[in-house]
Amino acid sequence: MIHQINKKILYASLFVIVILIIVHFTYYLFQIPSTSNQNTTLIKTDGIVVLTGDKYRISEGIKILKKNSNERLLISGVNKKISKSKIISLYGNDPETKQLFDCCIDIDKVSTNTFENSREAYFWARDRQLKTLLIVTSNYHIPRVKLEFSRFFQENILYYNPVNITEDDESNISLEMIKKITFEYIKYLRTSLSFLVKI
Repeated sequence: MIHQINKKILYASLFVIVILIIVHFTYYLFQIPSTSNQNTTLIKTDGIVVLTGDKYRISEGIKILKKNSNERLLISGVNKKISKSKIISLYGNDPETKQLFDCCIDIDKVSTNTFENSREAYFWARDRQLKTLLIVTSNYHIPRVKLEFSRFFQENILYYNPVNITEDDESNISLEMIKKITFEYIKYLRTSLSFLVKI
């Protein structure tokens, strides 16, 4: 009898956990911003931070910098084995972009994860007295980025530029995108739990 009751409690607990995860995953999905019809290039901030990872992030950050040339840009999380000259060769094909690398683009090779991105961005902004930042990263990454950056920044000084990881319409969901969102959600869940533990 007790064994049957314990089984019922176990199954009920598992059911509740599954429901909570589904609800939380749905909440995460609703936080992913659309990349269509965005006008973040018109947002005027003191600095731009590009979080490396998926392609198109760096090129998007440089494109925004060109339209707001008095800003500074930080490329955060560059692999230590990749030289600045290699990055310039990939993204600085025109004289204007090469000049930006000389005057206005900084490279962070310390960061290896999103938490470290937020920390190094904080030091970078503090040292240069930058009051507002535009964060450039993949759209599905933004919910976790907001959590990590909230450790160091006030919400009202940060803006976000969501980048689609493919050049196709974002409504085309591929197997690669499903995998990326699933793994990112696991990281988002872990980060969310870390905030609860602190409380």
